[in-house]
Amino acid sequence: MNETSLEKHPESKDLEVVLQKEITIYLHRSLPLCIVLAFDKYKPWYYSNFIQIFSYTNERGYIELNYLEPRDCASEILDMICLGFPLLKHVNNIIDYIIENINMGYYLVINVDEYYLPNKWACNKIHFIHPSLIYGYDNQTQQLKAIGFNQNIFQEITFDYSQFSEAYDNGKIHYKNSAPWSEWSAIQLMRPKNFEAEYPFSLENFIRELKNYLFSTGDSKKLYSFDYHDSQVEYGFRVYDVFIKSLEDLLQGSITSDYRAIHLLAEHKKCIYDRIGYVISTYKLTGEIVALHEEYMSIVKLFDIIRIKILKNLKAFGNSNIYNPNVNQLNPKQKAKVEDDIKRIKEYKDTEYNILLKILHQLELFFNTK
Repeated sequence: MNETSLEKHPESKDLEVVLQKEITIYLHRSLPLCIVLAFDKYKPWYYSNFIQIFSYTNERGYIELNYLEPRDCASEILDMICLGFPLLKHVNNIIDYIIENINMGYYLVINVDEYYLPNKWACNKIHFIHPSLIYGYDNQTQQLKAIGFNQNIFQEITFDYSQFSEAYDNGKIHYKNSAPWSEWSAIQLMRPKNFEAEYPFSLENFIRELKNYLFSTGDSKKLYSFDYHDSQVEYGFRVYDVFIKSLEDLLQGSITSDYRAIHLLAEHKKCIYDRIGYVISTYKLTGEIVALHEEYMSIVKLFDIIRIKILKNLKAFGNSNIYNPNVNQLNPKQKAKVEDDIKRIKEYKDTEYNILLKILHQLELFFNTK
């Protein structure tokens, strides 16, 4: 970066962000939410979403669990521009490009080769193209300010200009193997829409989505952006059966899911708890629904415990890389642990269903929505 380009901009600038840790399993969700949740006017939007979940089973029998929201989940409230590497050929200096866009109010989600970034697990190991959210810069320290995974922990990080430039340039070379989506979305520019009013919370939508989760009802419109066929998808509570099947596959030494599945299930319980709490608070509800809400916290805690347990089991079973599990045939002691996990998941599923059914009934009584 030359001195002339530095002089065109303020010495440093940070856009408003918050290090949210409510939804972290997929960066295409978690990074935009670090922008969204920095603005109070978008909180009703956040609590209106991330209620329904789905599972997708590919042709090899491998499963993915995710929230049933469009891939670009925040496009309703953020202006979003996706640029693939072929459309970025004019960008000769990525640092200049970042600074120019930040000064126009744009956050940048950038895919780079983390082989060249010392605070990444892939550093000096493999060419791994992965995104981080860039929200600020400091020309004095020659550093970018970002949010992303740092040694597998979702947190704020800084990147030296020179190292980030090298990571970006090499990302253009290696992306086709590890991040083919960079062909059309290597950089996402995001900026909150100009409309200043608070996003309107829809109680009707909340109750409908809660019903959809409970009764495993799909939504082809929301699924469309994933390019998945309905025949390979299950919704809501049926997702549990898909996950339990993956644990049963594990008993046979077959890997059909990884740590992200149980992490999402556990994360989703907290989402449900927070959204019910938001409705109780917003509409000043009292009585049995308050007690049921607190009872649901037991589900949140139980799933967090079993999430940690299953992750430890995967590592103990010979999982050398949490991104690509490699578990050998299990011995009797290991099988007993998995069988216990299956039993507990089934119990928690039934308990959760019963609590939410009572909560739904209370909501219908309060708002006469049957």
